[in-house]
Amino acid sequence: VHAKNTGIEKRFAVVLRKHGLHGHLRNVRGISGTPDFCWKDKKIAVFCDSSFWHGYDWKNQIKTIKTRKKFWVNKIETNMDRDKRINRKLRKEGWKVLRFWDFDINKNADRCVAKIRVILESA
Repeated sequence: VHAKNTGIEKRFAVVLRKHGLHGHLRNVRGISGTPDFCWKDKKIAVFCDSSFWHGYDWKNQIKTIKTRKKFWVNKIETNMDRDKRINRKLRKEGWKVLRFWDFDINKNADRCVAKIRVILESA
């Protein structure tokens, strides 16, 4: 499993370019959580989250895990807790944090870009 240059991240990069959103950096290690995309000068961090790895609809998803349940529950819940911690830390440091689910990027990429554009224009 890759932490950067995932399929969803690559697809979103294409959409950002298509909409003329440039000036972002990718996978910047010096920023908490290593955002998939960020605009450092405007303090905007964007994460592209997998619905499985980051626990989308966790209360229902947890019921579908059949093998190694203890391992997977711990793994996903740890990821979810880390995401919350990172969001709090970045916001405390003055960052605007956006998280998009993989299925939103696949089905509504233009809407995701519109959210970024609004924040970029207001920053």
